[in-house]
Amino acid sequence: MKKDVLLRLTNHKNKPLSEEQKIKIEANVILLEGSATLSRLDGFEKQLEERELRIQQWENNIKKTIEAQVAEEHKCLKDEYDALMARKESEFNNRMVDMKQKIYSFKHQLEDQHKSHSANLKRQYKSQITTLEKSIVIKDKEIGKLSATISQLKNDKKDIKKSVERKYKYLEDVIFAYYLYCVVNSP
Repeated sequence: MKKDVLLRLTNHKNKPLSEEQKIKIEANVILLEGSATLSRLDGFEKQLEERELRIQQWENNIKKTIEAQVAEEHKCLKDEYDALMARKESEFNNRMVDMKQKIYSFKHQLEDQHKSHSANLKRQYKSQITTLEKSIVIKDKEIGKLSATISQLKNDKKDIKKSVERKYKYLEDVIFAYYLYCVVNSP
């Protein structure tokens, strides 16, 4: 029985005894004899079990407290995270809406500028076409006048040539008649 008590004391579950403590207990067990020693050992064992039980309860209480604190901290962190994510998502959505509005506005502004610029180019093009058409009409009139003048000058040239030829023939006839007159009237 002594050995059984000694083994129970030296092979403690949660806090094994050091070699020094084992030697002291062995010495006390070997030296002490009788029922008083056994009852003391039983009392000591009960005290150890009670202390173990209190320590285990204390550890369980600490563990539960820590778990509760961790769970509470986890919940707080999750709530904080969810709030941050909701705020970030809201900011993101607001920025997306803002960007879409700016893009829409910019797109319409560009379209308006393009339409305005296109209309200006069309007006300039039409104005230049009209100016060119007017100048073509003026040039056509001038060409017509020049063509008429050239035709008139050609006709005048023909008339002058015919007139010169007639006058030449007439002068030739006059000269020939004068020559004949001179030849006939000469002594």
